[in-house]
This record gives sequence, structure tokens and C-alpha cells, in this order.
Amino acid sequence: MDEIFTTTLNDTSNQKAMNKSDATENLEADDLIFYHSLRPDLDLLKKNPSPQLIHKILDYSKSTR
Repeated sequence: MDEIFTTTLNDTSNQKAMNKSDATENLEADDLIFYHSLRPDLDLLKKNPSPQLIHKILDYSKSTR
């Protein structure tokens, strides 16, 4: 049986220890250009839901179990 997996280029054992500046320092030039071209669009997708909405989602999730 064959095992299929994907390796990541900048894999770290502790994601919390790796901050944003470290993530961009480990990128190659092409990857960095791509990252900076996407960043404004990604910032537009960022949401800050209210605590009430989060509780509603969690309550719904618990009710579907």
C-alpha cells in the first residue's frame, strides 16, 4: 500500500513560536512577491464576529451531534 502525503516547505514544530516576521523571512523571493500581492485581498476577507454569533454557532454545532 502506498502512502500519499504532502510536505510543507516551512514546517515548524511549534506554530505559536513562529511569529509573522519569521514566516515572511523564510520565503523565497517569488513566494514573497506572491504573498504581498495577496495580502490586501486576504485582509478584506478577515472577519471579527461578535461573541454572540460565536455562541450561536457553537450551540448549533452541539445540537447537531
